[in-house]
Amino acid sequence: MKITNQLLARFDTPETLLVVSPYPKKGETYSAGISGIASYTKNMIGSISRPIVVLAHYKNKPSFYIEDHVLVIRCFKLNTHQQWNQIYQQVENFKQAQHLLIQFDFSLYGNIFNSTSIIPFLALIKRAGKKIHFTFHSVVDDIRNLAGHVGLSNSFTDKIKAKILNQSFKAFYLGIGLLSNQIIVLENPLKQRLSAFINKEKIATINHPVDTRLKKITKAQARKKLGITNKEQVVLSFGYINWFKGTDFFVKTFQNTKQLLNKPTRFIIAGGQSATLKNQPYYQEYFTKTEYLAHQCPQIEITGYVPQENIATYFAAADLVVFPYRYFMCASGVLSLAFSYQKPFIISESLAPMMLAPDFKQAFRQVNLSADDVFFDLNSSSLKKITTKVLENGIKKKMVKMTKLMSEKRDYARLSQVLENKIFALTSRQIAPIKRLLQYARM
Repeated sequence: MKITNQLLARFDTPETLLVVSPYPKKGETYSAGISGIASYTKNMIGSISRPIVVLAHYKNKPSFYIEDHVLVIRCFKLNTHQQWNQIYQQVENFKQAQHLLIQFDFSLYGNIFNSTSIIPFLALIKRAGKKIHFTFHSVVDDIRNLAGHVGLSNSFTDKIKAKILNQSFKAFYLGIGLLSNQIIVLENPLKQRLSAFINKEKIATINHPVDTRLKKITKAQARKKLGITNKEQVVLSFGYINWFKGTDFFVKTFQNTKQLLNKPTRFIIAGGQSATLKNQPYYQEYFTKTEYLAHQCPQIEITGYVPQENIATYFAAADLVVFPYRYFMCASGVLSLAFSYQKPFIISESLAPMMLAPDFKQAFRQVNLSADDVFFDLNSSSLKKITTKVLENGIKKKMVKMTKLMSEKRDYARLSQVLENKIFALTSRQIAPIKRLLQYARM
């Protein structure tokens, strides 16, 4: 695959932003079976007013095309030892481009070896004189908090393995910190966690944005499409089925609950197997057990992957969206969708640190919501109690107002400008003295 000279002339400029990330299918934003980071990337660069080149993964064969103002080069195969070399070969074509933005999450690019092989890749990029902007979508400082997510048991061997992994995380963070010009995280608690390994001044927080352009449909239309009556209540858990997201906890909590407030209630898990973990044996065991348990309960439904055109349908049909997360390691893209579709929501205590952000606190105050209204402890009794409380009274209206406020504060168009300013700020600071010198010379 060779990029034409015409395209290189158009996109190889000092103003160009190179982006490394999985990317949605052509013409889509929320592609089923692809990490949510792909849709995040497409949304985030959509309002950046500079030439953009996305170096993305391919499924069958390499290709390139222009979509909107973005040149998409599908040049690497995920989870292969050649992927970073494939990406670097394309980076070399854009010699004038000064900035490289990388979206990263553990297991996004494959197993540990293939993921950590990004270090020598970054060293080559650094040597080429480009500025590296590295986005950590998750930050883990103790793998034991994610034991069920990564298949670790309490055995002696796995305890030793956990210690080795924790030291590996530390070394990895230190390496990324040394090689990157700027680190970006999506929630401030992740910045605090990462600052134990990387200079805090180098880390910037840009909160996970909200897509305010999504088309909505009415609850009546959605329920007709899904075969749900108006008499039923719908409690929704949306996204990939994962241990850290607490999908099995959600199923176990409501496995014997067919009614809430004397109304028939349907519990929908709108998602399928994790795109990044589905090939792991321990994950298959977890998924199979969760799926089996859900299938024993007629009121609980697992939909499988939700195609882009059906996302609005499930949110519109829902009365409440539940986030039963066991551990806070990343910003929630699904929570941003709840804001987009302006749906009431409740979240586990594990996500409480995320709500300490200034815009969250301000929105809570403006609509007169308290922590007790939206947080539940990680036990079935608490989850049922808060679910019933929200369905029962006027809190739902307050929550809808709160989601509208958060949508305005965290709109993608607004935060993508923040990202653009942060990325190109260093160049601007370097150029400004030169411009002043030239102006002085002309006098």
